[in-house]
Amino acid sequence: MADIIGNMRVLPGYAGISHADTKPSYAYKKFMKTKLSMFMLFAAITLNAQHKLSIVVEGIEEPTGHVIVGLYDKENFMKSPLNGQMAAVTAETVTIVLENVPPGEYAVSLFQDENDNGKLDTGLFGIPTEKYGFSRNAKGKYGPPSYEDCQFVLDGDMEIFIML
Repeated sequence: MADIIGNMRVLPGYAGISHADTKPSYAYKKFMKTKLSMFMLFAAITLNAQHKLSIVVEGIEEPTGHVIVGLYDKENFMKSPLNGQMAAVTAETVTIVLENVPPGEYAVSLFQDENDNGKLDTGLFGIPTEKYGFSRNAKGKYGPPSYEDCQFVLDGDMEIFIML
Protein backbone atom coordinates (compact mmCIF):
# COMPACT_ATOMS: atom_id res chain seq x y z
CA MET A 1 0.00 0.00 0.00
CA ALA A 2 2.37 2.72 1.20
CA ASP A 3 6.14 2.78 0.86
CA ILE A 4 8.36 4.11 3.62
CA ILE A 5 11.29 6.23 2.52
CA GLY A 6 13.41 7.32 5.43
CA ASN A 7 10.96 8.75 8.03
CA MET A 8 8.30 9.63 5.43
CA ARG A 9 5.34 7.56 4.28
CA VAL A 10 4.59 7.83 0.57
CA LEU A 11 1.14 6.90 -0.74
CA PRO A 12 0.76 5.27 -4.15
CA GLY A 13 -0.30 7.70 -6.88
CA TYR A 14 1.37 10.70 -5.24
CA ALA A 15 4.71 10.29 -7.08
CA GLY A 16 6.85 10.56 -4.01
CA ILE A 17 4.97 13.45 -2.33
CA SER A 18 4.48 12.80 1.34
CA HIS A 19 1.71 14.16 3.58
CA ALA A 20 4.30 16.44 5.15
CA ASP A 21 4.89 18.08 1.75
CA THR A 22 1.19 18.79 0.98
CA LYS A 23 0.12 21.86 2.94
CA PRO A 24 -2.77 23.99 1.71
CA SER A 25 -1.72 27.27 0.18
CA TYR A 26 -2.67 30.65 1.64
CA ALA A 27 -5.04 31.29 -1.29
CA TYR A 28 -6.77 27.94 -0.75
CA LYS A 29 -7.18 28.61 2.99
CA LYS A 30 -8.63 32.06 2.26
CA PHE A 31 -10.98 30.61 -0.36
CA MET A 32 -12.25 27.92 2.04
CA LYS A 33 -12.67 30.45 4.87
CA THR A 34 -14.72 32.72 2.57
CA LYS A 35 -16.79 29.77 1.36
CA LEU A 36 -17.49 28.67 4.94
CA SER A 37 -18.43 32.22 5.95
CA MET A 38 -20.83 32.52 3.01
CA PHE A 39 -22.44 29.18 3.90
CA MET A 40 -22.91 30.21 7.54
CA LEU A 41 -24.38 33.58 6.51
CA PHE A 42 -26.80 31.88 4.11
CA ALA A 43 -27.78 29.34 6.80
CA ALA A 44 -28.41 32.12 9.34
CA ILE A 45 -30.55 34.08 6.88
CA THR A 46 -32.52 30.97 5.92
CA LEU A 47 -33.11 29.92 9.53
CA ASN A 48 -34.32 33.39 10.52
CA ALA A 49 -36.44 33.93 7.42
CA GLN A 50 -39.93 35.14 8.18
CA HIS A 51 -42.70 35.08 5.61
CA LYS A 52 -46.03 36.69 4.90
CA LEU A 53 -49.10 34.47 4.58
CA SER A 54 -52.07 36.10 2.85
CA ILE A 55 -55.39 34.31 3.40
CA VAL A 56 -58.15 35.23 0.96
CA VAL A 57 -61.58 34.26 2.30
CA GLU A 58 -64.20 33.83 -0.42
CA GLY A 59 -67.86 32.86 -0.49
CA ILE A 60 -69.06 35.31 2.15
CA GLU A 61 -72.84 35.60 1.73
CA GLU A 62 -73.60 38.20 4.41
CA PRO A 63 -70.97 40.94 4.93
CA THR A 64 -71.44 41.11 8.70
CA GLY A 65 -69.31 40.35 11.74
CA HIS A 66 -65.68 39.30 11.59
CA VAL A 67 -63.60 36.50 10.13
CA ILE A 68 -61.45 34.83 12.80
CA VAL A 69 -58.37 32.95 11.53
CA GLY A 70 -56.06 30.52 13.31
CA LEU A 71 -52.72 29.21 12.05
CA TYR A 72 -51.75 25.80 13.43
CA ASP A 73 -48.92 23.30 13.35
CA LYS A 74 -49.52 19.56 13.66
CA GLU A 75 -49.18 19.39 17.45
CA ASN A 76 -51.67 22.21 18.11
CA PHE A 77 -54.16 21.67 15.30
CA MET A 78 -57.64 22.79 16.39
CA LYS A 79 -56.41 23.36 19.96
CA SER A 80 -54.30 26.46 20.28
CA PRO A 81 -53.30 28.59 17.25
CA LEU A 82 -49.69 29.65 16.80
CA ASN A 83 -50.87 32.86 15.17
CA GLY A 84 -54.30 34.33 14.68
CA GLN A 85 -56.08 37.39 13.52
CA MET A 86 -59.53 38.88 13.14
CA ALA A 87 -60.80 41.07 10.30
CA ALA A 88 -64.08 42.90 9.80
CA VAL A 89 -66.28 41.52 7.04
CA THR A 90 -67.30 44.36 4.74
CA ALA A 91 -67.48 42.57 1.38
CA GLU A 92 -67.91 39.13 -0.18
CA THR A 93 -64.14 38.60 -0.03
CA VAL A 94 -61.80 39.36 2.89
CA THR A 95 -58.00 39.16 2.89
CA ILE A 96 -56.13 38.58 6.14
CA VAL A 97 -52.35 38.85 6.25
CA LEU A 98 -50.25 37.06 8.85
CA GLU A 99 -46.78 38.61 9.07
CA ASN A 100 -43.49 37.15 10.30
CA VAL A 101 -44.42 33.49 9.96
CA PRO A 102 -41.38 31.18 10.03
CA PRO A 103 -41.04 28.54 7.31
CA GLY A 104 -42.75 25.25 8.08
CA GLU A 105 -45.82 23.07 7.66
CA TYR A 106 -49.10 24.63 8.74
CA ALA A 107 -52.87 24.43 8.51
CA VAL A 108 -55.42 27.26 8.67
CA SER A 109 -58.85 27.15 10.23
CA LEU A 110 -61.26 30.08 10.09
CA PHE A 111 -64.88 31.04 10.57
CA GLN A 112 -67.18 33.99 10.04
CA ASP A 113 -68.37 35.22 13.43
CA GLU A 114 -71.60 36.75 12.13
CA ASN A 115 -72.94 37.79 15.56
CA ASP A 116 -69.56 39.00 16.90
CA ASN A 117 -69.64 36.86 20.05
CA GLY A 118 -66.04 35.68 19.54
CA LYS A 119 -66.80 32.00 19.11
CA LEU A 120 -68.02 29.53 16.50
CA ASP A 121 -71.70 28.99 17.24
CA THR A 122 -72.99 25.44 17.02
CA GLY A 123 -76.38 23.87 16.97
CA LEU A 124 -77.70 20.41 17.64
CA PHE A 125 -74.95 17.76 18.02
CA GLY A 126 -72.23 20.46 17.83
CA ILE A 127 -72.74 21.16 14.14
CA PRO A 128 -71.56 24.74 13.34
CA THR A 129 -74.27 27.26 12.49
CA GLU A 130 -71.77 29.84 11.23
CA LYS A 131 -69.71 29.55 8.03
CA TYR A 132 -66.22 28.04 8.40
CA GLY A 133 -63.34 26.82 6.25
CA PHE A 134 -59.92 25.20 6.24
CA SER A 135 -56.75 25.50 4.19
CA ARG A 136 -56.76 23.51 0.96
CA ASN A 137 -60.58 23.80 1.28
CA ALA A 138 -60.51 20.50 3.16
CA LYS A 139 -63.79 19.01 4.32
CA GLY A 140 -64.21 16.59 7.19
CA LYS A 141 -66.59 13.71 7.60
CA TYR A 142 -68.40 13.71 10.93
CA GLY A 143 -66.18 16.49 12.26
CA PRO A 144 -63.32 18.72 11.21
CA PRO A 145 -60.83 17.51 8.58
CA SER A 146 -57.50 16.04 9.62
CA TYR A 147 -54.36 18.11 9.82
CA GLU A 148 -52.92 16.16 6.88
CA ASP A 149 -55.90 17.17 4.71
CA CYS A 150 -55.35 20.87 5.55
CA GLN A 151 -51.57 21.14 5.72
CA PHE A 152 -49.41 23.16 3.37
CA VAL A 153 -45.74 24.11 3.30
CA LEU A 154 -44.80 27.74 3.80
CA ASP A 155 -41.31 28.38 2.42
CA GLY A 156 -41.79 31.92 1.12
CA ASP A 157 -44.45 34.60 0.94
CA MET A 158 -47.68 32.85 0.01
CA GLU A 159 -51.33 33.49 -0.76
CA ILE A 160 -53.99 30.85 -0.10
CA PHE A 161 -57.71 30.90 -0.90
CA ILE A 162 -60.34 29.47 1.42
CA MET A 163 -64.02 29.12 0.49
CA LEU A 164 -66.57 29.40 3.29
